[in-house]
Amino acid sequence: MNILLAFKPEPDASMLAEKDWQAATLDTCGPNVSLLRSAISADEQAAAALLLAQRGVGCEMTLTALNIGDERALHWLRYFAALGFERQVLLEAAGDLRFAPSFITRHLADWQRSHGAELIVTGCQSSEGQNGQTPYLLAEMLNWPCFAQVERFTLEPPFVVVEQRMTAGLRRCRVRLPAVIAVSQCGEVALPVPGMRQRLAAAKAEIVRQTVAVELTPAVQCLRLDRPDQRRSAIIIEGATAQEKARLLWENYLRQRMQA
Repeated sequence: MNILLAFKPEPDASMLAEKDWQAATLDTCGPNVSLLRSAISADEQAAAALLLAQRGVGCEMTLTALNIGDERALHWLRYFAALGFERQVLLEAAGDLRFAPSFITRHLADWQRSHGAELIVTGCQSSEGQNGQTPYLLAEMLNWPCFAQVERFTLEPPFVVVEQRMTAGLRRCRVRLPAVIAVSQCGEVALPVPGMRQRLAAAKAEIVRQTVAVELTPAVQCLRLDRPDQRRSAIIIEGATAQEKARLLWENYLRQRMQA
């Protein structure tokens, strides 16, 4: 069966120094993230790990990793190639796509119609735009069922068994393919690390690159940056000696907790 993993590398903002954030508060341009290394979300890593786990138990599949963006995604496409993905696709589009879910989903739907993926797997939402709209819009365009907040899934062609995290608990459904699955990372799966031999082979892997025209999108401008107060509330114990401070700590805090 043909499976498409759609992912979105994003700048790793944790690489920015404190002075970069402080300088960004002086204007409305926001911090410069153009030179930051890219990273994929924990949801997308979990999605890839679940797919590879299904292959590990003998499920026959052809895996395609696809990204819509610029060449910064090439590193991750080669990483997926090293993990065993058969096809890597980069739909090259210039511009800010953080708030363009309709543009992204339209090209994902066009790719599916041309290449016949039976299952499309995404993360629940990106860490930048956080729209959370892509899997739902894609399912609507394709007239497929969509399952979000999926923590695990098992392939039983022509069905897929999904486990969703609901408000009331975990729901397990068995659905006939095709379908769109949005994976939510639950901390129980991890993306494998390819070996050096796999990485060297992936460096020569063929990557399908197609240019797609970007429609006019509204300019996104940073209006304000607020620094959250991360200090913890605390009470300073005053005392002339260490013994007196220890007594105050016991009488005013520890004794009540011991009695409770």
